[in-house]
Amino acid sequence: MRAVRWFGAVRAPRALAAVAAIGLLSIHATVGSAATIRVINADGPGEGLNDPTMVAPVGGNTGTTIGEQRLIALQYAADQWAKRLISPVEIRISANFDVLQCDSDSVTLGSAGPEDLFYNFTGAPRADTYYASALADALAGMDLAPDGNDIDAEFNSAFGTTCPFPAGWYYGLDGNPNGDDSDFVTVVLHELAHGLGFITLVDVDSGARYQGRDDAFMQFLIDTRSGKAFVDMTNAERRSATEATGFLRWDGPQVAAASGVLSAGADDLGRVEMYAPAIAQQGSSLSHWSDALDPYQLLAPYLMGPLHDPGLAVPALLDLGWTAASVSTCAGDCDGSGTVDIAELVTAVRIALGEIGVAACAGVDSNGDGMVSIDELVGAVARAQDGCPTD
Repeated sequence: MRAVRWFGAVRAPRALAAVAAIGLLSIHATVGSAATIRVINADGPGEGLNDPTMVAPVGGNTGTTIGEQRLIALQYAADQWAKRLISPVEIRISANFDVLQCDSDSVTLGSAGPEDLFYNFTGAPRADTYYASALADALAGMDLAPDGNDIDAEFNSAFGTTCPFPAGWYYGLDGNPNGDDSDFVTVVLHELAHGLGFITLVDVDSGARYQGRDDAFMQFLIDTRSGKAFVDMTNAERRSATEATGFLRWDGPQVAAASGVLSAGADDLGRVEMYAPAIAQQGSSLSHWSDALDPYQLLAPYLMGPLHDPGLAVPALLDLGWTAASVSTCAGDCDGSGTVDIAELVTAVRIALGEIGVAACAGVDSNGDGMVSIDELVGAVARAQDGCPTD
């Protein structure tokens, strides 16, 4: 059985900081505005994001080299997160391609995580608790590490090139990969969620907290067998809960309120099942939704197909402390511009006909059932004619 998989950060952040927000560079933006996320090319000349190999534009990606297409798709995915979250501080992503695990049976697509962690900063919701750099900056209202980046992201350069795995990357922006190819935008969206804070630092082999402190993510992990949250457990109890398949849950109010989108994977209290396989997996256990969730969620442990809708990852980030930006709720508005144009209507029709996946424009699927109905098409046409609601 062949499998593609992704990991959260499997390495420790490069630095830890316990700071009071005094004497640090402060960057201010309009209150309530969406975040700005900048991709920083960390590849060398001629490699990865600078690969000069000529290619034809594909799926809305106008790049004419592999490197250019990779950068365009990276920034496109970053912009999808930027329009959903509020931060007065620019979020910086250091990104590169390198050779990761890849053979004829399985491939690791990428990894990402926070470059720095902060605790006890001004604005921290919990004392002595680690927060990912980008989230800590947003909560503090200033850049706590102005000389560094916020997220490290790495993607597999062997995939589709030197690796014998029979598939490769798809760099289009429309969520419509060919055959078994992996949609790069989906992978980037997934990995950036880890960098934004959807990750715990608990050691899955021992149950120990990272350097003896809680992290923001673990406060929402609960073992429903005992009713204990991770922050109240011993190392041994956390180790046991790590492999408690079906019993490890996310217990946060924002996710609970949104859990009705699931037909499987949430209990009567809206607590959503987390990935806790019978044998713990570094980089996968704890820091993903369970693969039992239906419909499939972006933060599942394995790539199950193209998906550009962050789904329950958004309320999870809100539970962690992020503030949501206002996004268009206009049916058929694929890009969040607040209008529905002809190109978006064409995309909606192609989804309805089964030519492309709903990931190409999740906004047209107003009832969240993974399909586009005639009524939803009619609604999109009405928005194109009469405009989107402004309230």
